Amino acid sequence: MDLSKPGMPSVAQRLPERVVFAGVVGAILPFLHFGWALLGAALADTSRCGHFGCIGPFVEAWEVGRWLVPVVAWPLLGLLRVRPAWPVVLVAPLFLVPLWELSASPVGLFGVLSTVLAYPFAALVTAPGASWRQRGLGVALFLLFCGALAFAG
Repeated sequence: MDLSKPGMPSVAQRLPERVVFAGVVGAILPFLHFGWALLGAALADTSRCGHFGCIGPFVEAWEVGRWLVPVVAWPLLGLLRVRPAWPVVLVAPLFLVPLWELSASPVGLFGVLSTVLAYPFAALVTAPGASWRQRGLGVALFLLFCGALAFAG
């Protein structure tokens, strides 16, 4: 039985759209994160800069920015009509942290692009009206990916 409003797409029709748009947000977030870290390094006290320039303040801003990403993701998800956005924002770090831990370097390519994987998985698992089988399949796929990543590295 379809409980959606007349003229509105059903949950099954909106699920691929939800996952793709969450991936788009995941693709945008590393650029915002990098911009945040550059701003932090640019505004840093120059007395803290060493032989390699202001890499220390950049790394510090990068680490803080990792936890600001969900705050920025919320309005972006809402803008792209991934609604409700708050469950995706709350669950995405549960996917992000293992990817960060399994990547060789959090500033490396995979560490940066982990949001491209984490946000679609979070959107799939938190989709309103999704069956437990769909949610379980999303978690199982993620765990398989993490297992493959752990054995590859």
